[in-house]
Amino acid sequence: MRIIIIIFAILASGILSAQTLDDYLKIALENNPGIRAKETEFKAALQRLPQAKALPDPTVNASFFPKPMMLPMGNQLGSISVMQMFPWFGSLKAKENEAARMADVKSQAVSVARNELFFNIKNAWFPLFELEAQIQIQEEKLRILETDKELATTKFQYGQAPMVDAVRADIMIDEVKTEIVLLQQKRKPLQVAFNRLLARDDNTPVVVSGTLPDPAIDAVFRRDSLLSENPSLAVFDKQIQAAVAAVNAAEYQRKPMIGVGLQYMPLVKRKGSEHHIPPNTGRDMFMPMVSVTIPIWRKKYDAAVEERRLMQQMYDEMKRDMKNELAVNYEMTWYELEKAGQMNTLLNSQIVKTQQAIDLLLAAYSNAGQDFEEVLRLQQQLFQYRLKKVAVQTEYQLALVKLDYLTGQKNMN
Repeated sequence: MRIIIIIFAILASGILSAQTLDDYLKIALENNPGIRAKETEFKAALQRLPQAKALPDPTVNASFFPKPMMLPMGNQLGSISVMQMFPWFGSLKAKENEAARMADVKSQAVSVARNELFFNIKNAWFPLFELEAQIQIQEEKLRILETDKELATTKFQYGQAPMVDAVRADIMIDEVKTEIVLLQQKRKPLQVAFNRLLARDDNTPVVVSGTLPDPAIDAVFRRDSLLSENPSLAVFDKQIQAAVAAVNAAEYQRKPMIGVGLQYMPLVKRKGSEHHIPPNTGRDMFMPMVSVTIPIWRKKYDAAVEERRLMQQMYDEMKRDMKNELAVNYEMTWYELEKAGQMNTLLNSQIVKTQQAIDLLLAAYSNAGQDFEEVLRLQQQLFQYRLKKVAVQTEYQLALVKLDYLTGQKNMN
């Protein structure tokens, strides 16, 4: 039984560690209620197509006389009629096209929601990477300080250094231990925020493995696709197309509707002397009917057309405004990428040089027992550089995430 439990634990940990960011994005698409709501809204919009292209419901009128009406052809008991109205030629097609264009808007809204969801998930993913890297750096710093404390204690025992050196190291050890505890406590809210985006239980473990790559300053970015692939801009394109279709459909409101129907009047033979009754009495009557609506109130139809034209103009202006906003955001994101690359280069150089200085001071301290405080200060500075490097790497990845969002890229690559 213990072997089975161990094997199961190993398999479970393997499954967790195998989950990548792309895996989490797929889980979010399946579970996120916001995405499902947008998809349902699109499906609902598709149901308007058969409604738009359907003919108006036929009307049936029935009437009867409490006392039969006497007509030359007999006594009329009542009448029943049916009428079917037909919109002007092309009207139904125009309405169907308008409904289809509106469904396209809802479909594109799903793409916008996905783009925003991916943006939020990636923004929650990389801080988890940063946190784990910070914990590892602090744990390594703790091991270095404990080694420094042992060295200082040994030098004191041999009378080669003061006891205060060991005390200084011990003070810094307590600080680092507290920092590690605080960082570990920070893991919980970050995982809760990430799981909420995936619509999962708050306590579902999120396994983060690997390291953040160094910024690549010479990377080729997707500026050419900024305007062509951004899903929010595409929404305005769809809305403009829907407004054009709506204008066309509104134009048909100026056209008359034609009705075709049939009226049936049942007649019964009138009683009386044969020479007083006209021939052919008692025969039922059928009467074909035609009706035409007369759209004479032009102002309301003109207003309907103008309303849709103004909507088209509004969407066009909104698209131009978003283009300008995206261009500004892109330039700022590009600056953040370049800044992160330059800072990473500087920090790499500072880390190497600081480590060289620490090695020299440690060698001097081992021989003469001097400058231990400077050793601790430089070690503190070294780990600050490493923490800053992790922060810069995270900033770079978040800038790439924003670039993906601006250009409508859904995947990491």
